[in-house]
Amino acid sequence: MKVSIVFTLQSALFFVLIVLLSPARVDGADLDAGQKVYATQCAVCHGTGGRPDADSPVVRGLGVMPADFSDPLFNSREPAGDWEMVIKHGGHALGLAEQMPAQGETLSDADIANVTAYIKSLVDTLAYPPGEMNLFLPTRTKKAFPEDEVVYIGRFTDQDGDNSQKHVLEFEKRVGKAGQAIVELVYESEGVVSELAEAEIGYKQALSFSQRHILSAAAVWAIPVEAEGDGELQTYLAYGRVLSDAWIFQSSLRLKFPFAGASDGEAEFAGIVHWVHTPWPRRIFPALEITATNPFRSRNGDLEWTVLPQARFGLTRGGHVALNLGVEVPLSDQTWDTRYYVTLLWDFADGSFFQGW
Repeated sequence: MKVSIVFTLQSALFFVLIVLLSPARVDGADLDAGQKVYATQCAVCHGTGGRPDADSPVVRGLGVMPADFSDPLFNSREPAGDWEMVIKHGGHALGLAEQMPAQGETLSDADIANVTAYIKSLVDTLAYPPGEMNLFLPTRTKKAFPEDEVVYIGRFTDQDGDNSQKHVLEFEKRVGKAGQAIVELVYESEGVVSELAEAEIGYKQALSFSQRHILSAAAVWAIPVEAEGDGELQTYLAYGRVLSDAWIFQSSLRLKFPFAGASDGEAEFAGIVHWVHTPWPRRIFPALEITATNPFRSRNGDLEWTVLPQARFGLTRGGHVALNLGVEVPLSDQTWDTRYYVTLLWDFADGSFFQGW
């Protein structure tokens, strides 16, 4: 028990230090210059205040409704970098409306940065986590950003005796300004036994965020369906940080409390680093993830370590549909040899599943 307590306290202290040391982002954009660009290049379709006029002959002639920049949820959840790419290369480049023209030959990079910053200033989004923190979904590390996603996770475990499979279907829906509802179904099979093991219902809330970091807390109730047991309560802290233009870091600390006896639970720490070598979403992004798990009733040698190299494959031009493949290898004495993961993600807030292929 002592080892587990020390492990948990060290992990919690790690979270606190990272948040305290996260610097605020300095934005040097010229909003006055951005307003002038918006008035001449954008307002005719998007409206003078960011809300398009559905009765405008220009808007009716487009055949699609332009983005409403006055909506704080939409404005906040879209990364500024994505908007700069759309302005420069056009909507088609990121799987969006082809009616959005490319402005790269008309506007300079400074103009594009200024007008993007001005668009971001059209509505107060301070209470909403910024889209810059909607980082790549890891395999085991919990994600901090409250998103709108449907996720399938498949896991194949190579072990002595019968190999096992686990299939998880997740539905995650944004709630309010910074919350997220969580619903999951877990199906497991091993040998001749196959069952809908459990359903999970939970809620996640972003606690602290900026353009460079995000910290969230969540609670999930795991309810047995066909599996034996009384279920458990899972709680976790999740953290994400932009280290640089090329690197992002995420980590999570999860505690599991079985209802049959909370002392039989465990603590799990996971962390991952992604190499973001390009702003284009439809690329391959490698990552390295490490996990450490320790039961509350710990003894010497109970701490289990794994390493999980993986890669994210952006499938659509905007990256809102993506595939993640990974292989998990134990670094300590564990009951299994290798685990293989496949994750398919659909961020439905950014468009339909078939959009932008």
